[in-house]
Amino acid sequence: MLPDERMEANALLPTRPRAVHGAMTRPDRRDPDAPEPGSAQWWVERAATENRRRPRDGGLSSTKIVTAAVDLLREDGVDALTVRRVAERLDTSSASLYRHIAGRDELIALIADHVMGDIRLARTGRGWRADAEALMHETRRVILSQPLPPSVGRGTAGYGPNTLRLVDAALELFLEAGSDPEQAAFNTTTMIQFVAGAADIQRSVAGRGPLGASRSDGFDRLLASLPAERYIALRTAGAAYVAAPADDVFAHGVAMFLDGVASRLPASDAG
Repeated sequence: MLPDERMEANALLPTRPRAVHGAMTRPDRRDPDAPEPGSAQWWVERAATENRRRPRDGGLSSTKIVTAAVDLLREDGVDALTVRRVAERLDTSSASLYRHIAGRDELIALIADHVMGDIRLARTGRGWRADAEALMHETRRVILSQPLPPSVGRGTAGYGPNTLRLVDAALELFLEAGSDPEQAAFNTTTMIQFVAGAADIQRSVAGRGPLGASRSDGFDRLLASLPAERYIALRTAGAAYVAAPADDVFAHGVAMFLDGVASRLPASDAG
């Protein structure tokens, strides 16, 4: 993990109470024995709690809290993501929010799943491969635009309703293509890990360095300073490596992945 990614991740870790403007911030209120936020059991218990809660017209809800948190992230960045700031945005108290969420870890889990609801699920009418390709590009689009910084929320287990909606759609595609259940599960996991990883790497790189500077600036000088006998292949293909556009690299990865999926299908289903 790079230093600035570590700083972004650490900014979202629960911290000890500290004085702010003469008051104390609240620590995370989550029960230490409670399920990990984002886990399957956590979603089960959260759904049961939400079903028992009687909504009031115009009252606070988890949906309103998450929407406000996402807006706050988009406008002010990750450093602004605190229960207190979200409460201020909703013109209510932190105590009111704590009746819906136990702390920032739960808020992150909710946000991570919420943004996945922006993924548009649509069939192309051109077969499983075209459908899978479209789904991968659409998932990448949403991850690239989501407000949580890389490495934050990615560690949250994907058991929320919106994430499972994506998983279900991918499983359906691969099952219809002819994969058996185990292979469809492996295909789906590999697909999501590739898309999320590629998108997060691109997001990590974006914005680094002076405005307008390329991450490959100075590569020729760097390569010239390295032992020629140790980096023979890099001297041959290094310029193409650093100049490869992210969109083209992703499309190449998608094609390679789908070629692999097709190669494992029964001969009659590989098309």
